[in-house]
Amino acid sequence: MTSWTSIELTVGEDDGAESAPTLVFAANGDLFAPDALRDRVAAGIGVATFEAKPGRWLDLVGVDGQRIVVVAIGAEDSDDRWRSAGGHVVDALRGLQLTAARLPSAEDSGIDQSVVDFLEGVLLHGFRLDQGRREVVPGHFSSTLLIAKGDAAQADQARMRADPVNRARAWVERPANLLTPAIFADEAADALVPLGVTVRLLGPTELEAIGAGGILAVAAGSDNEPRLTIAEWRGAPDRDGWDAAFVGKGLTFDAGGLNLKPRPGIAKMKFDMGGGAAVLGAIERLALRKAAVNIVAIVPMCENNIDGKAYRPGDVITSLAGLTIDVQDTDAEGRIVLADGVTYAIREYDPGVIVDVATLTGMIMGVLHEDFAGLFTSDDALAASLTAAGAETDEALWRLPLTASMDYLVESPVADVSNLGAPGWFGMGTGSPVAGAKFIEKFAEGRRWAHLDIAGTGWASRRSSRCGPGATGFGVALLDRWADLAAGA
Repeated sequence: MTSWTSIELTVGEDDGAESAPTLVFAANGDLFAPDALRDRVAAGIGVATFEAKPGRWLDLVGVDGQRIVVVAIGAEDSDDRWRSAGGHVVDALRGLQLTAARLPSAEDSGIDQSVVDFLEGVLLHGFRLDQGRREVVPGHFSSTLLIAKGDAAQADQARMRADPVNRARAWVERPANLLTPAIFADEAADALVPLGVTVRLLGPTELEAIGAGGILAVAAGSDNEPRLTIAEWRGAPDRDGWDAAFVGKGLTFDAGGLNLKPRPGIAKMKFDMGGGAAVLGAIERLALRKAAVNIVAIVPMCENNIDGKAYRPGDVITSLAGLTIDVQDTDAEGRIVLADGVTYAIREYDPGVIVDVATLTGMIMGVLHEDFAGLFTSDDALAASLTAAGAETDEALWRLPLTASMDYLVESPVADVSNLGAPGWFGMGTGSPVAGAKFIEKFAEGRRWAHLDIAGTGWASRRSSRCGPGATGFGVALLDRWADLAAGA
């Protein structure tokens, strides 16, 4: 099972607790500290002329040996203030090489209900993939954050938020040889079934029987067999129907097929199942909090590789929907497997809304970078609710155009749809994010549907309020929150 480590949250005393320093926070002249410590902390800050800029910390040791670590945090109006503060604490623990630290009660410190965001930030920023190394990585050690008994419920809530995100991150960072489609599917079932989620896994025989020609074509060049993973959460069992279907791209490795990806990008393509990890993580969060919604996640899982059986540029394949696809580029495979996933959702679940999530196009990175995921939909109300969910969870979306006048982007002279965008006069349109969305739209059959392109936001090259460099788990929190907004909660 893919595993990870983070900062351990422990209630009450622990070994070495007597020597564990106490954490307090400073921002723009404000102190978040118990009354008994405020004068000492203020005096220490003054003597050290400590400037409380976010990311800095001050290590104070009194004559009585009591140690206090002052961590600077953002101003009251700063984005995602307390989740980011959790990250600064992780940086301080590691920078000072502390194996334990004590957090005063949220009430005593004046943090109050923001303690949930703070502890979530600690768990997210403390994330490290368990790499299975024989030798310990230099500088890596375990740390414990001691919390007050009165904050135990808030710590449980923080774990429910953070664990599904961290699981998604661990899957994304897992090397492709250790997370094949079959392993990914089995691990999803192992994680979700104990929570009351119904999981079904379709293999090559079942995919052949239902006519999932898109998934089978993309997977044909790999010895690792494909899976279609279906995870059903029925949190409102007395209500018929399905509120939504989340469809996630699950390419555990994408070499590009015969249109081979160049170096160095090809070595990073273990992350191409980030959309699948996100929708499964969202289902986990819904199940953990027993959300009163009926939502299914559908993840086509496969590899896009090369051998004598691989599909070719110029092939015409038949999708699960019966629409034929002109394969102009084997490296535009994500939309092909998503098409079968969307069709399966419509046929088997008739959901009220479909949201697909995928690391779909490299070009989205050049437009929105790592700050926004691309949002495509012709439904204004759906766009508004998804954007609101993104704003509330600090997983920002930016809506891009998707109009009927752009249908020509995926027209083909030999099939119902082309998997590559119209090149245009300069030849730059082939990898267009809009063309990717237009392709999937053809299979949505006029349903309420949205496409999220997370190629830029699925992996971070720098620190954010939610995580450090590496896989982000983008989409887990957003979809979890959107489920409530869509249900009117």
